[in-house]
Amino acid sequence: MSGFTRRTLIAGGAAALACPSLLWARDKTETRSYGADVLDIFRAPALRGAVIYIHGGAWRAGSRKAVDAKPAWINAMNLDFVSIDYPMLPKTPVTGQIRAVRQAIDWCFAHVAKPDRTIVMGHSAGAHLAAMATLTGWEPRPAGVIVNDSGAVDLITLARVNEGHLPFGTASAFKDRAQWGALSPAYNLAKTLPPILAIWSGARGHGLAMSNFVTVARSRGANVSLFDGSAYRHAEVNRTLGTGKIPDLERAVTGFVTKALRR
Repeated sequence: MSGFTRRTLIAGGAAALACPSLLWARDKTETRSYGADVLDIFRAPALRGAVIYIHGGAWRAGSRKAVDAKPAWINAMNLDFVSIDYPMLPKTPVTGQIRAVRQAIDWCFAHVAKPDRTIVMGHSAGAHLAAMATLTGWEPRPAGVIVNDSGAVDLITLARVNEGHLPFGTASAFKDRAQWGALSPAYNLAKTLPPILAIWSGARGHGLAMSNFVTVARSRGANVSLFDGSAYRHAEVNRTLGTGKIPDLERAVTGFVTKALRR
């Protein structure tokens, strides 16, 4: 991304929101099937790479359409924005969702941008799925992974903070305690990892679970950037991206994306 600075990227994102002409991507959405489900592609005016977004919703709800200001913000960085749907609980277990998310990522590698030009970003349940589908041995690896506020990166620690039980939405997805370790990214990280940006909110247990996840990733030699969003709510650290409401968070994301794609 030669010629682009962090300041340029931030200014570009703000300009996209202020100028309706830069929001053209919302009217140019391409919907494609990747096999297990569908995804939407918001094309950038000049392609330098892509961000794949995986929505949250407690593994049983949510939609690829819930993207808020992110497409225009990412497009202003000259990156395509891809938002995916994936099959939900109860029909599809979490293990099947991980496979579906990985199928979508591989489709994007083949049809949107090469792995070394792609960032994978997920929020909440989507952050858990993003981590499981990119950081636990799958190849090829993306240029970077943004894990945005999921206590499920370490289900065992999350339960410990909550008197031995998982919070309601998470508990319904991970009913078998014997599988908590196997389905926690923190205990299944690959030996070689791409750069990671770890973001957490003030949601109970998320900071501690994410901290343990980061500690293990760093022990594997991973380059991990952090954003402590404990002053913000769980939804805030996702829905505000691209709106300018949490400037420090946006600087963390744009700085991470810029550095990861400069390699």
